[in-house]
Amino acid sequence: MEIEIAIAIVLLIALVYLATVDMAFSQISDLGLRRLATDSDEDQRPTTSRFLREILENRPRFRFALSSAIQILLIGVTVLFTLIVLEFAASHSILLVFSLFGGLVLTVGFRQILPRLFIQNNPDQKLLFMLPTVRPLYAAAAFITSPFAGFFRTREQQKLEATVTPESAEERDEDNADDFQALMEVGEAEGIIEEGERELIESVVEFNETRIGEIMTPRTEICALPIESTILAARELMVEEKYSRIPVYRESIDNIEGVIYVRDLLQAWAENREHLKIDAILRDAYFVPETKTAAELLKSMQV
Repeated sequence: MEIEIAIAIVLLIALVYLATVDMAFSQISDLGLRRLATDSDEDQRPTTSRFLREILENRPRFRFALSSAIQILLIGVTVLFTLIVLEFAASHSILLVFSLFGGLVLTVGFRQILPRLFIQNNPDQKLLFMLPTVRPLYAAAAFITSPFAGFFRTREQQKLEATVTPESAEERDEDNADDFQALMEVGEAEGIIEEGERELIESVVEFNETRIGEIMTPRTEICALPIESTILAARELMVEEKYSRIPVYRESIDNIEGVIYVRDLLQAWAENREHLKIDAILRDAYFVPETKTAAELLKSMQV
């Protein structure tokens, strides 16, 4: 009897330990695991770092190893608990009641409640500490599942091909935006990205995707000069409106001839050419289609 009780206690401790690892692992995202791997490299723990990256690439296999070991421990403890109760039970009904109660306590208490209490604070650090001890389980699971890896990979590929449907450009853009938003939320939740940094990144991405037509000055609000104007008139307008460059049109604002810059105007003013027409200092205008994005415009301006 003492042997059964001792073995049951050992199995219970192992059950709580593996359940804690499983629960901590399930609460950490892929991004969190990558950060743990990077921290392990910085702390000069290359073995742990390599193992983290390995289970990150084979997450289902690692969960399979933990789940299988936990189920075996549950069955073993339940059998031992039944044998122990059998020594004291006067009838089969009492044995049945105690067995059901024991199974409930094992499942809820040792499989759920205690592990959840253990990882309530700093689950990533607890996982980092406990992870090396479960490496043999992962190796055993890899050995068991390796003959079926090709089959499951083929089945997964077939399911993926069956569920993939052609997407339009708008749908792809919407999916990419959703993925980016989710990535920002995960980064903020993991503490990698601060709230202010997230807002800055989102504003940069939003600006890069903005169409030029959305940020253009409306035609009725454009400050421009007719080509017949003098350099003196251009100087007065620049001083009044505080612009460093002004477009020049012929006959109508829809017919832009070019742009004058304040540096050219100051040069002409220093040379006493203020009474000349502004076409003397006129530069070519750079025309941009409204459908062009801000990112494309910035790239073309760098050339």
